[in-house]
Amino acid sequence: MKFELDKFNGIIISKEELPSDVDTFKTELAEIVSFAKTENKNIIWLTLPIGFSCFVPLATEFGFVFHNCLEHELILILKAPTTTFIPFIPTHTLGAGAIVKNQSGQLLVIKEHGMKGYKLPGGHIELGEKIETAITREVFEETGVKAEFQSILGFTTRHPFQFGKTNMYLVCRLNAASETIQVQDTDEIADAKWLDVSEYLGDDQNAGFNRQMIKALHNADGLSAFEPANNTGPYKKHETFFAKANT
Repeated sequence: MKFELDKFNGIIISKEELPSDVDTFKTELAEIVSFAKTENKNIIWLTLPIGFSCFVPLATEFGFVFHNCLEHELILILKAPTTTFIPFIPTHTLGAGAIVKNQSGQLLVIKEHGMKGYKLPGGHIELGEKIETAITREVFEETGVKAEFQSILGFTTRHPFQFGKTNMYLVCRLNAASETIQVQDTDEIADAKWLDVSEYLGDDQNAGFNRQMIKALHNADGLSAFEPANNTGPYKKHETFFAKANT
């Protein structure tokens, strides 16, 4: 099996040229493990696409453990006894909620099935998805309202969340480009409507934290998208948000 060395004194086994049979895999993996010990490497990275999942028990026989998992592949690692730091362990999930106002200054809110109160539209940010794309998509899916992203107003974290990870929730400001409500995701959303901010804040059926958040942020400006100069190459930023400088 082919492999390359990384900047953490590790070995990355190529997932593109894995052998097709168990015996060859076991023999070649043993050779790489032996090489890593001889050369005092810190860690071996092994990515197994789902079609090679039969190799998982063989890898664990060598001491490999699970690192992270995607829908169609699993990453395992074998670290040296002296290695304590393992990079790139996924620790957070990301979600976003939207403070969307119409021309009358009313707030767009949704109610999920089984909920008593209303909350901001929003949801999960998918892997590789930009915040702006995610939150405008979620607003449309949950309310049918088209909205334009403006800024990030704040964030909050919760731990533990699902599967022991920390969740980070970004509060975004959007301007409504349409006002007609037509819920797309009827399996999740029971109702969506425009409300005066004061009415929302005064309804104790709505969660206390949500009311505090909206009271603090509904007139705020927040962090705006910023495009750095010469943003190219291997260190290109996916997206950047800066506060406006005082003038």
